[in-house]
Amino acid sequence: MLNEIKYALLALFMPLLLSCNGEENGETAESDTAFTEYETLVTDLEEDTLSETEMRAMTDADFDSTAWAKLTAEKEQQHKQKRQAVEQHLDHYAPERQQEIQDLEERYTVAMENREREYEEASHRYLLRRELLGVAIQKDDLSDIAPAEIANTYQRFVENVAEGAENLETRDWNLIEGWWIALDNRYRTLEADLDEEARTAIAQAEARYKEIRQQYAPVE
Repeated sequence: MLNEIKYALLALFMPLLLSCNGEENGETAESDTAFTEYETLVTDLEEDTLSETEMRAMTDADFDSTAWAKLTAEKEQQHKQKRQAVEQHLDHYAPERQQEIQDLEERYTVAMENREREYEEASHRYLLRRELLGVAIQKDDLSDIAPAEIANTYQRFVENVAEGAENLETRDWNLIEGWWIALDNRYRTLEADLDEEARTAIAQAEARYKEIRQQYAPVE
């Protein structure tokens, strides 16, 4: 009789036990997936640098802080979604895993700060180059400057450097010298195709640049 009662109780509660185990396993799988996806997002962001597309966009005169804010908002939205998925299972995680999640949140904050700093440096670089050269440049070696533009570009560059020389920082002078070398290399490539007037204008710009640099650029 007792055995019959025992078997009856097992038959009654077994489906319930199986159901609970199934729900528990499902919860574990979902929480593990949420954590893994959140960890991957943070790790990818840490390893991420400004993409070629983003860097190229900064050379466009229409690219501004609004465009960057939109890109940043997209990153933050992705983080918010992954973070919320983790928070839904927060009570299910062991204390060690909860600490990992907190560490990931701190790593995310640092990664976003690094990305913002990288943007500010790149944005400053491209904006200054565009202001000094006076033309939209896509290639770092300035090879998109046409022969007919080279003399005017030299003159514009030197005039703009002279105009802002007193306010330029050391990092600006380092950038300027790099662009000057690139401009000079472009001139040497085109020199055979230039007339005497263009060569004379460039020689005058070179002399003026040397004077400005000696007067204002910090001595290294």
